[in-house]
Amino acid sequence: MPGLRWLAAQFARPSGLAGRLLLGPWLDRIGAAMNRLTLERLEVGPADDVLEIGFGGGGLLALLLEATGGRVIGVDVSAPMVDRARRRFARQPRVEVHLGSVEATPLSDASVDKACSVNNLYFWPDPAAGMRELARVVRPGGRLAIAFEPPEELRKWPGHRFGFRLFEEAEVRVLMEQAGFGAIRRAEGRGRKPDRFLCLTGERAGSEAAS
Repeated sequence: MPGLRWLAAQFARPSGLAGRLLLGPWLDRIGAAMNRLTLERLEVGPADDVLEIGFGGGGLLALLLEATGGRVIGVDVSAPMVDRARRRFARQPRVEVHLGSVEATPLSDASVDKACSVNNLYFWPDPAAGMRELARVVRPGGRLAIAFEPPEELRKWPGHRFGFRLFEEAEVRVLMEQAGFGAIRRAEGRGRKPDRFLCLTGERAGSEAAS
């Protein structure tokens, strides 16, 4: 049980040498299928500025860098993950990496065309505030993608009891809509641990929708 609690805490916020050396590559591996689906659903344009919240090992940041000639911005609460990403993308001037949370990103209003979060929603301290912050930084007409495991999948791993908040699809839809995202669409993906996951995308309405 202590091992599960430790691992769950590492998933939420990788820390120490283990977080930097082990969790980063592991997160890239287990999130590969979710990253690919998220990239597909974002429909990144050749000049789009894109934000990822909770980038972990940086696997999706690398894919986004190939997909756009615009800025690729990552925000993560884990200092080891931020340090790791800064080293990984040190020669990529279009990549910006910040230590921070989804509720308070260091971005100005309407500064990105697309935003996403993969396998990270469970750890947001205030999901409604996080969605509102994403609505603030995404330009009107831009797109948000949230990829996550549904409760029946997360429950397959007993460690979910230590700090994971489980979200039904309907709840995520409501959070997105209340923040100012419309035209919510659903895509389902399959992989290996997780066996099944969801990606919801929404279009950012005009600024008055989130007031």
